[in-house]
Amino acid sequence: MRKICDCGLASIAVMALVLIALAQPAAARIQCQGNFQISKYGPIATPYCEEEQIARVAQSYGWKVTADEVHNNPLKKVYVCQNLGGDNRLKGSCAGYGPDSYGPVH
Repeated sequence: MRKICDCGLASIAVMALVLIALAQPAAARIQCQGNFQISKYGPIATPYCEEEQIARVAQSYGWKVTADEVHNNPLKKVYVCQNLGGDNRLKGSCAGYGPDSYGPVH
């Protein structure tokens, strides 16, 4: 009977540690400020944050686009950039896809 109680207490302790460990990654979420990821060394330009910025700007225009869509569907990124790339907030994020990237129309 004593072994059953020890196993029960041990499993409760292990479950508590697992729950604590699962709660930790939520605090380690990537933080973006515009096109830049905030790190302990300062801001770093990353494609992840650029795509987050593209989604935020599109949403500010009333578009129904999520950051996950922009991350997972490259054509969504191209489409948003081609249509909204003239916005100053997207100059770095849409550098290769914005209307300024095209040559003059003859």
